Amino acid sequence: MPQRLTMVGDIERRDHHHLPPDARCYFWGDYTPHEHTNGLKWRYSPTNQLIANFKKKMDRIGMGDWHHKADATATIATAFSGFWRWPEVAQQHRVALIPMPPSKQRDDPMYDPRMLNVLRGIATRTGLALDIRDCLSSDGRYAASHESDDRPTPDELYDSMTFDAIAGRPGDQPRMIFLFDDMLTTGAHYLAATRHLGEHFPGVPIVGNFVSRRVVPNPFEDLDDL
Repeated sequence: MPQRLTMVGDIERRDHHHLPPDARCYFWGDYTPHEHTNGLKWRYSPTNQLIANFKKKMDRIGMGDWHHKADATATIATAFSGFWRWPEVAQQHRVALIPMPPSKQRDDPMYDPRMLNVLRGIATRTGLALDIRDCLSSDGRYAASHESDDRPTPDELYDSMTFDAIAGRPGDQPRMIFLFDDMLTTGAHYLAATRHLGEHFPGVPIVGNFVSRRVVPNPFEDLDDL
């Protein structure tokens, strides 16, 4: 895995067509979809393996491979605890950390608070009382992006999300928001979530933090030199 985060620039942005041109986003690793790995799937790269373990479903609890999810969560939390100068981020910039909601409803047995667990892990590792606000929820109408080829639009995702004012505390406006997600695909979830956050935190800058971004190989890459 890389030693630092990479900012999404003009080259990377073309892979995520819903991402606004002024969006400020960072990612850690490149994830290659299984259909482009020549059958290697999670073995294709360190990022693929990390994401596969991190996304293990909740029905694996108690199974022999469950510890891999816990290990992946700890790996991500440890890495991100070193990517930012957290005392400065928390105290000077008054950043609120908000996890992207999982696709399931909160009362669903398969509801997976993996990004919230990462943020709690960052707080533990930094020893700081970070401002974590678990304020976004999904209604469960859409499957997770990696489980379906049917991609909902940003508007559809926006309609499927709700903002919890108690957890979000819009009366206590931060100076900046860090929105955390495990994977940047089209940017539709990011756009939907930031739209909700913008309504309750008007004018507050939002920075996307992604464990990975989806990269689809260019089938014509080998022809570039011809």
